[in-house]
Amino acid sequence: MAGVFFSSPYLKGGKQSAKLANLTKYISTREGVELLKDTDSDLPATKQQQDFISRLLKTFPDTREMPEYEDYNAEHSQKNAAEFISQVQENYAYLLDKRENYVDYVANRPGVKKLGDHGLWNADGKVPVLQNAVDEVAHHPGNVWTPVIAIQRSDAERLGYDSAESWRSLICSEIDQIAKAYKILPSHLKWYAAFHEKERSVHVHLIIFSTEPNEGYLTKPAILELRSALTRQIFKDDLKNIYVQQTAYRDKLQENALAVMESLIQKMQDGEMSNPKLELLITELAERLQNYSGKKVYGYLPPATKRIVDAIVDELASDERVAEAYLLWQDMRDEVFSFYSKAKPERVPLSQQKEFKPVRNMVIREVVQMMEQRQNKNVENDELHQTAPELETASESSASTAPPDTPPRQEHRTPPPESVSACMIRMLHHMGNIFRDNVGASGYRGLQLDRKRRKELQEWKTALGHREDDHEDPANYPKPAY
Repeated sequence: MAGVFFSSPYLKGGKQSAKLANLTKYISTREGVELLKDTDSDLPATKQQQDFISRLLKTFPDTREMPEYEDYNAEHSQKNAAEFISQVQENYAYLLDKRENYVDYVANRPGVKKLGDHGLWNADGKVPVLQNAVDEVAHHPGNVWTPVIAIQRSDAERLGYDSAESWRSLICSEIDQIAKAYKILPSHLKWYAAFHEKERSVHVHLIIFSTEPNEGYLTKPAILELRSALTRQIFKDDLKNIYVQQTAYRDKLQENALAVMESLIQKMQDGEMSNPKLELLITELAERLQNYSGKKVYGYLPPATKRIVDAIVDELASDERVAEAYLLWQDMRDEVFSFYSKAKPERVPLSQQKEFKPVRNMVIREVVQMMEQRQNKNVENDELHQTAPELETASESSASTAPPDTPPRQEHRTPPPESVSACMIRMLHHMGNIFRDNVGASGYRGLQLDRKRRKELQEWKTALGHREDDHEDPANYPKPAY
């Protein structure tokens, strides 16, 4: 599941000021509501529950990210259905238009962790007089946001986010990020919060607004960015553990890629090297590049030539060990991505993977190098041909018998099999390096660390015994025998 659920509804000031004083929870969350009996809780959800959930999902699509919906989606029981419905009604109480004050509700509802007579707090601790906060929010002329942050209860207990004080510390530490997301100056930001516990999850309800009525605006990208910031902070220990796994995956990728290279070298030496499709593609690419006068970089090539490069990359990736390495890399990226979203990133062929763009240009460079080596060898052969008298005589005799209007013959030599095989070996060697370098960094582009975070992570790695640059020196790699 996604590590953190975050939603941020809001109410406009002025015209909706009455609702700010009369926001409520739904009738099913009031004290005294009849709860499901334990004997019925594991039975399938009723048709009424299923229909109501369908309407809720249509009205509030982002509720699919809630922990309660994940439980309901896994098991359509009456208990899970009731918990999901109850939590949606709580998160969107103001839209359900009942008659209790929202601020008073989040401060006093069942399950809130009270700090005395109520559970409302802010950066300074418990709010001294609840009614003052109620009046301040109710009469605020600008927009008021009512975000909800939720995580699984098991995660909260494991990571130490099972108390109001731990959440207050978290929000205070992220207050600049919150202000930035809502486009409110930190000095203008006002907020209140309350911590609620449920059987399977914990929630923090916030009330956010600016002392400047016209200030504040929240976009979907800002919501995603804020959720990512909260995820990084709440699950920082888990993400560190994933880094350890990334290091292990990186070593596995390097080991597998080098094993492929060594195996192909041995096959070439034994005369067993054979991949007709790859050899044909490399030969075709060489012919196209020979007739291409532009810059020999993937982005500058004609579309037809790009398709040949892509086909070569995917053919290299079809080797079972390279395929296994790429699969491990994708699994690692999915694991990191799961902390930020329930939707997994699309899995595409290696040639289309943005993080592995260097593979395509590596293929082009190796084919160009093969062409240059072939050209140099042809020049040497021509020089040798000119120094042999017998060959010169034969050449003159052949020329004298040719018709006067016969044009000089243009030779298009096909690369010899050994040069194509050597080119293939070098490609796989470089693929190993690219895998290693890419997996050393994060596999998820959204996990871009700022300078301070990179420094902290480097210090943590050093404490584990890593060198500042723990990549192996390429000079130590085995050299292919061409």
